[in-house]
Amino acid sequence: MIFLASFSAPQGTLAAGPVTDKKITKQFLTSGQVDLVREVVTLPLHRGRLTSGETVWFVLTDVSDFATSKKLGLTWAPSLAKAKDLTSTRVAEMDDSGNFTFKSGRVDFSPSQSLVGGEAPNFFPPKMARAGSVGDAHYSPLVRVTNSKDIVFNAPVIAFNVGPDKITFCNGSPDYSVVTDSVASICPDKGTVDLKLRFGFANGKHLRYLSFDANSEESATLESSTFAPAESDILQSGAIEVIYTIVNGKMGGNDPNRQGLDSAINGEGPSLDILAHFTEISAGYSPMWDVRLAEWTKEAISKDQRKLITDGDVLEAKSASGLLVSPAGGPVKTTGNLVNCPVVGFTNE
Repeated sequence: MIFLASFSAPQGTLAAGPVTDKKITKQFLTSGQVDLVREVVTLPLHRGRLTSGETVWFVLTDVSDFATSKKLGLTWAPSLAKAKDLTSTRVAEMDDSGNFTFKSGRVDFSPSQSLVGGEAPNFFPPKMARAGSVGDAHYSPLVRVTNSKDIVFNAPVIAFNVGPDKITFCNGSPDYSVVTDSVASICPDKGTVDLKLRFGFANGKHLRYLSFDANSEESATLESSTFAPAESDILQSGAIEVIYTIVNGKMGGNDPNRQGLDSAINGEGPSLDILAHFTEISAGYSPMWDVRLAEWTKEAISKDQRKLITDGDVLEAKSASGLLVSPAGGPVKTTGNLVNCPVVGFTNE
């Protein structure tokens, strides 16, 4: 069975009440306009180019410099400065009008995203995962601007080497062979792009975030994002946060404790991941997240101890007690998978 990995779709069971009651209680990416009815955020669409001439369509979400974050409405991510000298961090120059010229980094958006789940009820790991876009050996979303104090931006590519006429989908229904799979609508003439929000938790609260890139094709497919293998070296830089993903939580679209990859791949809703220790933007914040898989033990399942987890401290306590383990064995630990997931804001659900 083939599943399309669109796990960011709105789910009625996530809301505290009618959809109109939902609101952002704390927004971090202030350049965006959040619409919780459509579950999208509208961001400025930037047009740059490679030094070799190709057009690069991209967005800006995070930046290492505090003053720049305030000026552009981006999320301040000071730890990105630790990645400025990495091989995968692209180099760019920015002119006085804010136009970017990139030295490298190409993305192919032509592949068709698809996912073949495992045998029920263990849909994860999937039998096959094909990402809908693939970066070349020089692409990662991080960009160091050499003529502006070596500031590092999170600048994921949305479309590549196409004119505005090819990516004009102002009313939705975009062509995913030319734009990234997280686009809901895109309007170059207005300079805007609507991006699908993803659902998760942090500090016991509902969190909305975006997903752009991953260093494994499986993660990229699950996240509806770009497969960017070159970004793996970011894991060793210290410019990361930790996110926990439950594998085998409870299933059933209406179960209040539903959570996990098995449920998501089965089409029941988003996997509802947990950003480990995020409460507010601080000196350690990064949009680059180290994925750690957590699996409920057979004993925990037999004793009906599987519950929805919304806080990283709670998950770590259950890992320490042996209720949650790594699928590879032992305590929950890093998988080596990295995802680029800028926070947007907390909601009141």
